[in-house]
Amino acid sequence: MNLLTALVAFIFAALGASLSTEGIFRPGDVLPGALLSLVASGALFASTRYPRAATVVAIGCEAAVCAAGYLPTPLLLAPLIGCLYRLTVLSGPRTATWWTGIAVSAVILGGTTNDTDPTGGSFLLETVGVALWLLPAVFAGRLAHAERTYLQMVQARAEDVERSRDEDVRRRLSEERLRIARDLHDVVAHHLAVANAQAGAAAHLLPKRPEQVPDLLASLGSSTAAALRELKATVGLLRTPDDDDSSADTAPAPSLDQLPDLVETCRATGMDVRIVSDGTPRRLPPIVELTVFRVVQEALTNVTKHAVRPVVTVSLTYDEEAFSARVVNTSDHPVPAGTVGYGLIGMRERVRAVHGTVEAGATGHNQYEVTLTIPLSPWQEDLEPQ
Repeated sequence: MNLLTALVAFIFAALGASLSTEGIFRPGDVLPGALLSLVASGALFASTRYPRAATVVAIGCEAAVCAAGYLPTPLLLAPLIGCLYRLTVLSGPRTATWWTGIAVSAVILGGTTNDTDPTGGSFLLETVGVALWLLPAVFAGRLAHAERTYLQMVQARAEDVERSRDEDVRRRLSEERLRIARDLHDVVAHHLAVANAQAGAAAHLLPKRPEQVPDLLASLGSSTAAALRELKATVGLLRTPDDDDSSADTAPAPSLDQLPDLVETCRATGMDVRIVSDGTPRRLPPIVELTVFRVVQEALTNVTKHAVRPVVTVSLTYDEEAFSARVVNTSDHPVPAGTVGYGLIGMRERVRAVHGTVEAGATGHNQYEVTLTIPLSPWQEDLEPQ
């Protein structure tokens, strides 16, 4: 494409070198102008890679042609017009303005230094005409440069949007992976820990108090059934509407209404646990109730796995602006800080997701406490009307 443009510019320039105000030059008089036009057309060919250097060469050739007495027509100035256009597109309007002024001045100066003026050209053609031929190329270049800049900006925005979308997808996938990991840990760990404690208690009581074993086995069956039910619900969240099994369990998420049932399963293992409330109990936003239930569940799971003869108090505090819960475990061997594995990490992630705080650690002799506080104002709009 560059070669074709340079060739067309050379044909125009050669034709322009043959024109004068008195007609057409003889071939011998055309040759010097044609050779300089050939050099200027070669500069136009290289202007894509070297716009400034090509413009300097074209200005020099055109000034020399005009100094030799050739008429500065648009045909003769075609290579220079092309170089100025490319310079404007590639370098911007500010740079092109300076070079256009230099080009116009050089060509006019070259034409006015010709004393013999064999073309018989008028003064207006050699001055005003030069500006009229060169300035449109700069205006066209400015339009092309503006369009090119706009297209680059649009492309950059599209790439930024695509990059942001990919990052958002990766972030959402990561958050979903962590959420599923927390749910699986909470569901499986709690119910299996309770079931393990119930099975151990049944084995311990079988030789001594066999009459209590059926009740423990019934509780064991309830714990395993609850584990399967919640696990099925969690797996159901991973399915898509296109999956064949559309009957996945879609039971509502656990809430504070299920805390008594949770406490009963813990009592079946021999744990002394009770719930106390401060303030007026009321319905809380679903995400808050789910978070509190899971944190309390994890705290009781740790007590079941680690504590010896525990006495646990679950305190619920209903305030206007926040909700708090405390799980205090007093036992011969409370859960030491740092031994709860992924459970403590899951607690913190859950509570942080709802802008709350959670603390876990020893608070006295043979006592371990988990405390969480969740602000209610960010989630009030999620609360269904009573």
